[in-house]
Amino acid sequence: MIKMIEAIENPILLTNALVFVVFITVYRRDLVNLFKRVVLKDVVVPKTKKIEYLKNHDVYDALKRVTNEVKIMKFYTHGKFDKVKTKMCYDFTRYKATHCTIRMKRMLDTPNIDNLPKDCLRALVTKTQNEMHIDYINAIRNDWLGRGIPTEDVEHVVHLFEKFRYDVVNSFDHRITSIFGSGYHQNNFSIILGVYDMWAMGVDLLPKDMQTTFENLNGKFKDIKY
Repeated sequence: MIKMIEAIENPILLTNALVFVVFITVYRRDLVNLFKRVVLKDVVVPKTKKIEYLKNHDVYDALKRVTNEVKIMKFYTHGKFDKVKTKMCYDFTRYKATHCTIRMKRMLDTPNIDNLPKDCLRALVTKTQNEMHIDYINAIRNDWLGRGIPTEDVEHVVHLFEKFRYDVVNSFDHRITSIFGSGYHQNNFSIILGVYDMWAMGVDLLPKDMQTTFENLNGKFKDIKY
């Protein structure tokens, strides 16, 4: 800096240079703050969001809510309250909500999930969705078989539910393809957020599907000890 000042031969330029240097030195902090307020005021520094944050997604509250909605449902057979069918519907929903919650949260604990390649991430989502289904179906099968309900009757209820739930599951497959192929989901966090929003939509439809399933059972289980 000193050599640069000594190289200025014009006294007016030299004076101006010295004043400028002094001004910058004295007001350096104020100038930096002014620069941040004026020049950088519209610059947004993106915050890195981690997939583990989705453990607070409202899909978990939705699962609790629909379980309570189903709990207060009442089913009738020939105009009379059918307590067995009512309890079976609630138990089915309770197992589904419990095992879906477990699998969703377990997926978020996958090592390095934020940086998984897209193909690996999609395989993980599909695997998790399939495991949810397997887990809650196995749980309700074991419960009902343990209560002495015949295997063919248990399979009949499961088949009815899967029949009425088919459109939702099929929509999931289409939406997963769309989410992973979309340019709007540019990182793993936004992809999994899209998947969780999709699952939450499916959860909202659960009470209707449960009601339709058990209304179609007629009085099949009315007189069993449950």
